[in-house]
Amino acid sequence: MKSLVGKLDVLSVFIAWLLLIAFFLALGYVKFFSPPESSASHLIYIFGAFFGAVVVHIVLAFFNRCPHCNKCLTVQWFKSPHPASSGDWSKVVWHWFSGSIVCIHCGNMVNTNGL
Repeated sequence: MKSLVGKLDVLSVFIAWLLLIAFFLALGYVKFFSPPESSASHLIYIFGAFFGAVVVHIVLAFFNRCPHCNKCLTVQWFKSPHPASSGDWSKVVWHWFSGSIVCIHCGNMVNTNGL
């Protein structure tokens, strides 16, 4: 179950990133190529989906915790990462499906396969 929560959490981050890129691309398209009287409702839908993905990430991040220090694995807040970690929270998200990550809070290895 923990493995599924972690995967859904990371997928929600990826979806939010993709929706944010899509929003700015659509915004640029509307600004430069659409007629002035055209509807921009698709921007509201894309931003709403982005907001929904961020809310899902926030909720799931509280259940996706390091087994060693019990802190959220994909939330860094304002502290700098542990020196033993490979980077910030975006590195954790990016390397999640590799099978193991280094906790940004305590520096311990975390198995992301749930085995």
